Amino acid sequence: MATTAAQASPRLTALAFPGIPGSVPVARRHVRETLGSHGLGEFAQDAAIITSELVANAVQHACGNGAARIGVTLTCAGSPAAVTVVVPDPSPRGPGRRETLADDEQGRGLQIVEALSAHWGWRCGGGGKVVFAVLAREA
Repeated sequence: MATTAAQASPRLTALAFPGIPGSVPVARRHVRETLGSHGLGEFAQDAAIITSELVANAVQHACGNGAARIGVTLTCAGSPAAVTVVVPDPSPRGPGRRETLADDEQGRGLQIVEALSAHWGWRCGGGGKVVFAVLAREA
């Protein structure tokens, strides 16, 4: 389902997934395992949740029939360490953070990304957009 290209630091891994809902748990698991194998397990849970949200958003809003591919790249840099989750997708339309009501069942994805990351953002690139979230250790 996924193709992997393991890289030396700062890139820890780069993957491409089909734009289907089944890619979300595969991406989440791979992120957790990759961070653990690089001694960055303290970031694994939050990075996995962020990956789930960003990949799910890409599947829902950018991939239509599932023919498109979604990328996931993890990088690590700095001292103290910071891990960045990068998810490009084929849509040039930027993500929109929504305000939600207490009983809303959807719409909290970017709120979760914002809460778990030191900062997040997006830019146009590669024929679509790139969404990223940075997780950082306290100095």
